[in-house]
Amino acid sequence: MHIKQPAKKRGPAAFGLKKVSAGKPALASIHVEIQRIAGAALPAADNLLADWLPDGTRKGKEYWPTNPVRGDRKPGSFSINLHTGKWNDFASGDKGGDLVSLLAYLRGCSQIEAARILAGQLGLQFGVDHKRDHVDEEVARQRMARQREQRQQQEDEETRAKWEEAAASARRDWALAGPADPNHPYLVRKRIKPHHLRQLGSELLVPICWRGELVSLQRIKSDGIKLFLSGGRISGCYCLFGRIEAGVELFIVEGIATAATLHEQTGKPVVAAMSAGNLLPAGLELKHLQPNAVLVVGGDDDRAKEAEGKPNAGKLAAIHAASMLNCGYVLPAWPEGAPLHLSDFNDLAVWHEVRV
Repeated sequence: MHIKQPAKKRGPAAFGLKKVSAGKPALASIHVEIQRIAGAALPAADNLLADWLPDGTRKGKEYWPTNPVRGDRKPGSFSINLHTGKWNDFASGDKGGDLVSLLAYLRGCSQIEAARILAGQLGLQFGVDHKRDHVDEEVARQRMARQREQRQQQEDEETRAKWEEAAASARRDWALAGPADPNHPYLVRKRIKPHHLRQLGSELLVPICWRGELVSLQRIKSDGIKLFLSGGRISGCYCLFGRIEAGVELFIVEGIATAATLHEQTGKPVVAAMSAGNLLPAGLELKHLQPNAVLVVGGDDDRAKEAEGKPNAGKLAAIHAASMLNCGYVLPAWPEGAPLHLSDFNDLAVWHEVRV
């Protein structure tokens, strides 16, 4: 297994203005004006994003829509920070530092044009004497900041209540469940051992933990359908296979079948982050709790999508997480003739066994 190091990141292509030199005061003035509009937009970020990207949902301080520029069908790879305006699409590598650059990206226009459009939406003037605007902006900023703080506090309280309710449900079902049947259809299809999974009726129960405590469950039906507890905590959580030890490689992967396969093949600890979008949050949590562990991100390799000219979301997510965690990453080593629909380490292991 060859562990790779992610390439050094390069900045995204600029949408509009290039770097301003000291000898061009007009452009410098426009740059300041763009920053002014970007700052004025932040208190209204909730309403603006709901208008620009209506299919998104808010999760804490992040807004998660689909990306219309890429034409993706479901959210999970495109997020905007409501407090700073920074946005990122790990599937394509596109990103920016404020809401002006986001609007320019969505509209396919320059940042100057985007700032002009945004100023109009905010009821501000762009590129002229705007002393009155500064007064109006400050009043609006303070009012909307108060409203935003109140909304955030209410949302945080509601989220915590849902987390607590889901955790209580998880603990109750986990206590009622027994050891997983090795002949459960999902385990047989994936050719993995039950490990510490439990079973309640016909459903496998996967423990999802936060700092050593059970906070949620993933249920896996006989036909492979997976369901999370409604309202349960996911970000930064994971399911651990094996025991974490200082100086020993600790793999972070997406699903439990991949985690079980890698653990069985290597004997090393593996955590299932449960999704591509949670590779980085789970990795950051592990890095905080286990600073001496040697993190390695094990990515899914969505080659079929790549062959269709679409982003290889699994691979890009793994590289992005490894880059942010400053660690290595590894992808399945596909032998000649491996079908394109195979995408992860478990797919590869099952394919090998079937061939033998």
